Amino acid sequence: MSPTWIDIDDEALREAMRFSGARSEDDAVNLALRVYAARHRSRAETLRERDRTEPPKRRRPRN
Repeated sequence: MSPTWIDIDDEALREAMRFSGARSEDDAVNLALRVYAARHRSRAETLRERDRTEPPKRRRPRN
C-alpha cells in the first residue's frame, strides 16, 4: 500500500467504523473502498450479463 493524504469527513469515518467494526481509520477507509468497488463491479457484471442474454427490446414507432 502507498500512503495517501486526503481529507475525510470525520462523522462519515466514525459511522463507517461503527457499522463495519473496523478497529482503525485505515481499515475503515480500505473496507469502504473495497465495498464500493465490489458493488459497482457486481452491477456492471449484472448489466453485461443481462445485455448478453436478453433479446433487444423493440422500440415503438414515433408519431
